Amino acid sequence: MGNLATEYPDLKQHLYTGDGKLRSFVNVYKGDEDIRYLDGPDTEVGEGDELSIIPSIAGGRCL
Repeated sequence: MGNLATEYPDLKQHLYTGDGKLRSFVNVYKGDEDIRYLDGPDTEVGEGDELSIIPSIAGGRCL
């Protein structure tokens, strides 16, 4: 994950807090596995692995 932010620096502010922790509203999956249940941001990503980065969305109005 750190390499992703290095390779795409504009993503860093969206993925990580100021102290370098993965933002709580950003869900990252390696294949079908949430990286929080693997090694978190230290999860190894190999050739051919698929990462899904899904921001949580909240808000709206109850009807």
